[in-house]
Amino acid sequence: MPVRALKGYEKTDGTLSYSIVCVISGGERKEKDFLRELIRQKELRSLRVAFVSKEGQGLQPYQMEAIWAAIRQSGEVALANQHYQLDEMDKVFLLSDVDEFYDQLVKISNESDNQKSAQWIVSNPCFEIWLYYCFKNDPETDLESLKSFDAAKRSQEMKHLGNMLVPGGLNPLRAFEQMAEGIAHSREYYAEDEQRIPLLYATQMHEMAQYLIDTMNRTANEYNEFIQRKQAWREKMKRKD
Repeated sequence: MPVRALKGYEKTDGTLSYSIVCVISGGERKEKDFLRELIRQKELRSLRVAFVSKEGQGLQPYQMEAIWAAIRQSGEVALANQHYQLDEMDKVFLLSDVDEFYDQLVKISNESDNQKSAQWIVSNPCFEIWLYYCFKNDPETDLESLKSFDAAKRSQEMKHLGNMLVPGGLNPLRAFEQMAEGIAHSREYYAEDEQRIPLLYATQMHEMAQYLIDTMNRTANEYNEFIQRKQAWREKMKRKD
């Protein structure tokens, strides 16, 4: 498809105005599933996500930084089925785990040019800590074993614990519906070190989630209405069972 010519903050699809967010993600699967409703655009139409990652492998922070630099240079975000001009983007987020990438993240955070018009969202140890907060709120007890693992192995343990702590695991689709809980829990446990990197059990995802909710709700309370429909549907399914 051709690059869209629309510019500025008021973009329209018929009579509906919408926002566009670019998400450059280190992780390829869970993060994309979490944002699926905003990528597919089936029910939520006021906010569109252009999701950028590396299929099957994910991206290290340096690679994400390089992709963002290339986007700034070219002035566009090129996906498989859609091109967007950079000046259409209302917001750009870069999602990264801490994992073994601490040194990379510190260097990037100290390079002010890389912060221009984009916001890094870092999770320690990994994105699953955000999913955890969407369901539960006692990391010091539930996730205590993470402290005994090297930084590079904590993500694997976090995934293992998630499957044990929450029936059905840390489902990113359900987590999207429970962002309000995730925001409250994440804020409660947020802390960062002297390099402004989140400490263990901390994630900056509450900042991105709040932006998503606020943006959607500016259009006829769209996110809250979506949640109410989902809850009503699940109640109906329970009665059928």
